[in-house]
Amino acid sequence: MDPDPFLRQQKRAVRRSVIASVLSMTPSERSAQEEVLAGLFPGLPGYAQASSVLLYVKAFPEELDTRPFLHAAIASGKRLVCPRVDRAERRLRLFVVRSLSEDLEPGTLGILEPRGHCEEVRPGEVDWVLVPGLAFDERARRLGRGAGHYDRLLPRLRPGTPRHALAFDCQIVADLPVEPHDVPIDGVHTPSRAFLGA
Repeated sequence: MDPDPFLRQQKRAVRRSVIASVLSMTPSERSAQEEVLAGLFPGLPGYAQASSVLLYVKAFPEELDTRPFLHAAIASGKRLVCPRVDRAERRLRLFVVRSLSEDLEPGTLGILEPRGHCEEVRPGEVDWVLVPGLAFDERARRLGRGAGHYDRLLPRLRPGTPRHALAFDCQIVADLPVEPHDVPIDGVHTPSRAFLGA
């Protein structure tokens, strides 16, 4: 089925608007929200019980600084898994990261990704996922950057694997334009609110 050009146009408009909103936050406002989100992270549903967690590394100026989450996962003894983009296959491959300084290197677009020596794991081995996104709505639907990497990855997880996101307050929109391939998540959490999926 061909993509709906109107929906694609709506998505582009939401992406532009949300990126502009995030980048217009003052440094103090952004720092305050990130501090609250770092405090929320360990208490997200299902995280404490998970042994193997998939987290992403901040890749763009408008994204949250995820370093506190990565450090917290390692410090608490969890197996930290991070994605690497496989451009040839247009998918994410997952690898264990034991040390941020030794196991990550610039990859696609300069984004920090697991090095070649890291152990690869299957999506079904992951117990919990922190999902990135540019925008979210009150039904915990997400809008990514358009490459579809997470929309292809999430269905490959074990059924019932918790999938949550952390976001700035300005990343929540009333109602996202969605297409059939867009995969909802279990919850999105901001400094002031939490929205759980159906």
